[in-house]
Parts: sequence; C-alpha cells; structure tokens
Amino acid sequence: MTEAPESRERPRLHVVRDGEAPQPQTDPGDWDLVTSHLAGDPFAFAELVKRHQRPVWRLALRFAHDPDEAEDLAQRTFLRVLDHVADLRPDQPFRAYLFRVAANLCKNHLRDRARLLFGVSLEVAAPEAEPLEAKERRVQLRTLLAKLPLRQRQIVTLRIDAELPFAEIAESLSITRTTPRSPSTTP
Repeated sequence: MTEAPESRERPRLHVVRDGEAPQPQTDPGDWDLVTSHLAGDPFAFAELVKRHQRPVWRLALRFAHDPDEAEDLAQRTFLRVLDHVADLRPDQPFRAYLFRVAANLCKNHLRDRARLLFGVSLEVAAPEAEPLEAKERRVQLRTLLAKLPLRQRQIVTLRIDAELPFAEIAESLSITRTTPRSPSTTP
C-alpha cells in the first residue's frame, strides 16, 4: 500500500479575464517588517530602508541643502532607528517615528552647522537636464522656504517631500492634529 503524499496547501491562482485588472500582491506592512526583523529576519530591515530611503533623503535634503549631507543624515536616521527598533511601540505609526527621528537629526545638524558656519548656501544640486528657469524657481522656492519659521518649514517639508498625511505629521512633530493645517503655525 502506498502512502498518500503529504498534503501541502498550494498557492491559489487567480485567473485574469479579459478587461479585468490583475490583483496586486500586498506587501508586508512596516510593522510586519519590524516584527520580522526583531524575530531575526536579516532582510526585513533592509526592506524598510529600501521602502523609505528616498523620502527620508528628500526630507534631509530640505534641511541640509546638500545631497551628500542629506545622504549622511538619511543613513544616520536608519542607524538610529535600527539601534532603537526594539523600543518601538506597535500603536505608533512607523513612518511617523522614522520621520521624527530624521527631522530631529536634521535640526541637530542645522544647529551644529550654524555654530560652525556664518552663512548657509541655498544652492541645491539639480538634475543637469533641468532647464535654467526650473533651477531658478527651485532656488527661489528654497529661499522662501528657508525664511519660514522652523515649525512651518518642518510641516511643509514633511507634507511635500515625505508625503505624510497631516495626522502623521502631527505625530512626528509631537503637535496636535490641527496644527499642521493651521495657516499661522508658530514654532
């Protein structure tokens, strides 16, 4: 008598009919990756970095105005999060925590740099193929953004560069949920 092969659950296939859009596969959430990292998965934190490195770098670039400094700040952000990943609370949005760490490192960087430098250049490396007019608008925008009070500048940066919703901005900056929407946000 032959033994029955071990029954394994096979992945289900979804047949896509004409005119029907294929169902996208869902990626694990940030907290799923944090949990996997804490359980010893060596690739989970790398996936978190891959997922968030570009927005964190853009946030850092807004503060640092230098791509190399922004890259350094982004790396320091992920290292800081990695050092404290076991202390994270599941009720706290991971992105909000990540961007709070990034914003704090950037603020500290600006404070330290201000002690050393007497002026801050607002020039930002733009793609070489970018028209001169677009470069001028970018410099003008950065100049105007630099004139905003720190709290407003943080809110604008987190909203535009990090594409965070207002609730996560409030969580990141430890402010009320209505403050990011307020036209007269003060530091």
